[in-house]
Amino acid sequence: MFSRCPHCAKQHEVTVEHLRQRRGLLDCSACGKPFDALQFLSEDENAVLADESHYRDGQIAAKRPQTPAVWLVATSLMLVLLVAQIFYFEGHRLTMQPQFRSRLDKVCAVIACRLPPYKNLEELSVSHSDLRVQGDRSYLFSTAVSNQALFAQAAPDLKLTLLNFNGQLLAERVFSASEYLPKPTSLATEQTVEIRLAILAPAAPIGGYTFTLL
Repeated sequence: MFSRCPHCAKQHEVTVEHLRQRRGLLDCSACGKPFDALQFLSEDENAVLADESHYRDGQIAAKRPQTPAVWLVATSLMLVLLVAQIFYFEGHRLTMQPQFRSRLDKVCAVIACRLPPYKNLEELSVSHSDLRVQGDRSYLFSTAVSNQALFAQAAPDLKLTLLNFNGQLLAERVFSASEYLPKPTSLATEQTVEIRLAILAPAAPIGGYTFTLL
């Protein structure tokens, strides 16, 4: 029987008794390194010599693992499915994140897709607000809203709440962006809009108000 050294490709003739005594381990007479003779055991001397074509400069040439095409296709499909699931469940939220929005805008410019209107209330600032009584006993609410985002974004709706002098609710209404802005109802970057809303006087006197951008 024959075995070869995996370190230098030296061929060794071995016997069953020799393998039994050394428990299959041999020390190469050429390079002096130990190796498992059973792993490279063969009955055919020529078969052992033929494998030496895999050796380069005393070392076994590494065989490049071959990945079956089916695994590549399956992995690609799984990746596409994962990305699709992320966008299905988290897509709208991601498009509202400034760090992702700029990248997604570039992608859509290439593949001709359309993102939902950008809207991030944290990037809107209010410079002032006021509620004044008019000569006909009606009220005029006014405020100014600025878009501080790097992108144009949808104009917000506005919820106005009127309170009496005890802080109790008198009236409440939500005004849509189309009620205080001409179309299109959007704010460009660094754009400031003046909001003016006429309010009919309630039965009880107005002692205060609050408003919220929605």
